[in-house]
Amino acid sequence: MSRFLAGRNRGDATGALPAVPYNRCMPHVIEPATSARAKCRGCDRKIDKGELRFGERQPNAFGEGEMTLWFHVPCAAFKRPEPFLEVARASAEPAVTALIPIAENGIAHRRLPRVNGAERAKTGRAHCRSCRELIEAGTWRVALTFFEEYRFAPSGFIHAACAPEYFETVEILDRVAQFSPDLAPDDLDDLARALRSKSPH
Repeated sequence: MSRFLAGRNRGDATGALPAVPYNRCMPHVIEPATSARAKCRGCDRKIDKGELRFGERQPNAFGEGEMTLWFHVPCAAFKRPEPFLEVARASAEPAVTALIPIAENGIAHRRLPRVNGAERAKTGRAHCRSCRELIEAGTWRVALTFFEEYRFAPSGFIHAACAPEYFETVEILDRVAQFSPDLAPDDLDDLARALRSKSPH
C-alpha cells in the first residue's frame, strides 16, 4: 500500500467518533492525483497531476455504489474537517498531519468550515447574515458557503467586524487566504484590522 493512502480512523486517541455519520462502505483516501482532470470541491480550482488530494467517499447520488468528492488536501482540512481527520490521524505524511490542528479547530468552532474567502463589498445591497444590517459598499465582508447535497452552495456574507461573534474566534485569516488567493498581504493586514473593529450593531 502506498505510504500516502490511509483508511478511515474510527476515532481519535480518546475513542471519540466523528459527530456526523459518513458512508462506511469505502474508506476516504489521500493519494497523489493520477491526472489533472478533477477540480477541488472546496475551491473549484484544478488539482494538478501528482499533487496530494483528498477523496471523500459518499453514496452515489445518482445511482448505486459510491462516488468520490475530490479536494486539495488543505481545502479538505478547512471545509470537510470530520472526514479529513478520519484519514489524517492515520497518515504518516507530514503535509497531511500538519493540517490536523486546522481541521480540529473547524470542529471546535462549528461555523469555521463555512468561510469561503473575503472581499470588499461591491454594492451596499447585501445584508449581513449575523447582524442582519446592510454591508456598506467598499467595506470588508466574509463570504459564507454551506455543504449540502454533496456540494458547496454560496450562502451570503457577514461583516468582517461580525466575524468574531459569528465564528466564535477571530482566527480566520488562514482560511480567507486559502479561498481568496488573490488577496495581497496588505489586503490581509487591512482585513485583520477590520476583524478586530467594532461590530456595526
